[in-house]
Amino acid sequence: MGAVLDLVKDMERALGRSEADMSPWFHDDFIWDGNAGCGRKSGLRDFEQGWQQPFRAAFDDRRFDTKIWLEDGKWAACVGTCHATHSGAFMGIPATGRPLHIPYVDFWQVRDGRIAYNKVSVDLASVAAQLGRDVFDGKGWDRLDLPVTRLWRGKQCHGAVVKPLDVVHAMEAALQRSDVDVSDFFHEDFVWDANYGCGLKHGLSEFESGWYLPFRNFFGNRDFATEHFMQDGNWAACFGACHATLDRDFMGIRATGQKIRIPYIDFWRVEGTKIAENIVRVDFASIVQQLGGDVFLGKGWGHEAPKNFETHPAA
Repeated sequence: MGAVLDLVKDMERALGRSEADMSPWFHDDFIWDGNAGCGRKSGLRDFEQGWQQPFRAAFDDRRFDTKIWLEDGKWAACVGTCHATHSGAFMGIPATGRPLHIPYVDFWQVRDGRIAYNKVSVDLASVAAQLGRDVFDGKGWDRLDLPVTRLWRGKQCHGAVVKPLDVVHAMEAALQRSDVDVSDFFHEDFVWDANYGCGLKHGLSEFESGWYLPFRNFFGNRDFATEHFMQDGNWAACFGACHATLDRDFMGIRATGQKIRIPYIDFWRVEGTKIAENIVRVDFASIVQQLGGDVFLGKGWGHEAPKNFETHPAA
């Protein structure tokens, strides 16, 4: 573990202690770049007022359980779950006292010993679902999942025998070409584990029928623009956006060929020469927002945030 991951893990411990002052870990002008419903916060003060304070007010007894850590150069990334109690109003739902799990993924870019940029996806739609509200009103693609309990995490052997990013780059090129057969890149029994509304696909066949085929049918003229790649051990990760046109009605919104931007985050675990596990976040709420809707009905914590997609991580 290097200095970047040391800093990030120390910051997470501070969050666990409910520290009020986060300036030892973040630059005053850092960017907190969240998914739809969470927003984009410019600077430490905006982050504290627009995310940290409402998060703490809604969710008490917080325990951060991060299962996957990556470090690559000036970057760190993680996948985890915050276990908490619903202690305050959330999305218009009064406190219920229910235990909740809040899935998150993060990328951090460190400059001069503090965090300068934080790419984030917090699955607020999943939290709402745990409280009885389906923000996608039954139109999410997780309805395509088979009703089978999945208790495993994909093929386990002796790790990658190639660089994970070599596999990922080749796979992304195949997606860019719209290759139908992607079996060269995925184990037949790999796990595709996504956010609420996208689903959990068990094996290549389910992935193809429950995600890859609908994605190609709904979104045309696809151009994958990944902003950052990283790798560590058997894992690779990235974030970016697919630029496309809407070719079929989506979430009840009529398709007229609108240009859209589909933000994504991926973590891939490679076993041997193929992907065994793919943890995914695809921001369906952002697509709806671009088409004039709001799945959070104005109650998200990011609807006030500026939409500046030209701003990139710090150099």
